[in-house]
Amino acid sequence: MNIHELLLQPESRKLEFKRELPDKLTEVMKTIAAFANGAGGELIIGVSDKDRRVEGVSDPLMLEERIANAIHDSIEPMISPYISIFNFQGKELLIVRILPGSNKPYFIKSMGFDKGVYIRIGSTNRIAASYICEELRRQSLGIAFETEMDITKSPDDLDAEGLAFFFNNIGHDPSTCESMVKWLLLKKNNGDYFPTIAGLVLFGKSDIPDYDFAGIRLTKFQGNTMTTISETREYSTPILPKMETICRNTADFLKKESYLEGIRRIERTVIPFYAIREAIVNAVVHRDYSIRGSSIKINVFDNRMEVISPGILHGNLDIADIGTGLSECRNRAIVRIFRKSGMMEELGTGIIRIYNLLAQKSLSRPQFFEQGQFFKAVLPQEKESTTFLAGEEL
Repeated sequence: MNIHELLLQPESRKLEFKRELPDKLTEVMKTIAAFANGAGGELIIGVSDKDRRVEGVSDPLMLEERIANAIHDSIEPMISPYISIFNFQGKELLIVRILPGSNKPYFIKSMGFDKGVYIRIGSTNRIAASYICEELRRQSLGIAFETEMDITKSPDDLDAEGLAFFFNNIGHDPSTCESMVKWLLLKKNNGDYFPTIAGLVLFGKSDIPDYDFAGIRLTKFQGNTMTTISETREYSTPILPKMETICRNTADFLKKESYLEGIRRIERTVIPFYAIREAIVNAVVHRDYSIRGSSIKINVFDNRMEVISPGILHGNLDIADIGTGLSECRNRAIVRIFRKSGMMEELGTGIIRIYNLLAQKSLSRPQFFEQGQFFKAVLPQEKESTTFLAGEEL
């Protein structure tokens, strides 16, 4: 993206403007560290963050040295910024580009690790909670949370019928631990087998403690707000065998349209069923399972359906990348199982398919938001263009 395009963008997870560098650079260092802990970003100095007026800077070389020294002295592990001077409309701007860090988590030295790790939430910097710091460590080490063992559980905590549903479908024996190890549903440690997070999320028994966060809540609301609930359905583990039921029950709550096919009257949802399924499947396979306090929520209103999942976009992706075919995978084992079971196709195609399916029905474009540590997909049920509730309560 060139400077002209950047100046038209709002501040975001990957972009911030500063009219000038303040005397104290603590807040700027928080932004730099947060960029490195996330998808990277660009800090443009010499542009008003309120009205995007280009003011320029008077001594860019001095500012370049000052900010480079501050980054070196203030942040750990070491960050190597890319700093450039750009002449725009006769005024000089300083552009500080930060790549996604490979040594996460980065923190402000003066604040210490416990209080100095910052992440980017929208256009703001927030102190990272402990579970986010752990996720940042896993990212640096290339470890997926879903494949970690839960040593408080045993293979007996996996649902036999749910396992049979998957393994019989792909022609494997569901009764052997070796089959489950191959699919990263179990891991072996000191001669004993323990289920992984992925195994318990997809195939855990419904009564196992500590895994209610892996469920899904489906709610039908009256009208277009969350004021009045018409009906709620809860789905606990095992999730994989229940996916078709969840998608069908969601469709039951949605608007229908009917038409004649020969002499028969056919009734179908206004939102194509495959778009409904794609939105729900995407939430299950891409959510952040290290966030244990929240489950996936499917909210149905008169004019839209929403799917809200814990965890913002993974890795280097941001909202602008949605629908371009770019994809980064947080939960590879879960994705692999969904693809093998026929519930998911190629990575990066799900959102494109939703766009195309809604366009074929002349529905408004789907919308996608990051809100705090949640990701929201909104699929309209109406043809007129409407802006939906980026700020609606999650």
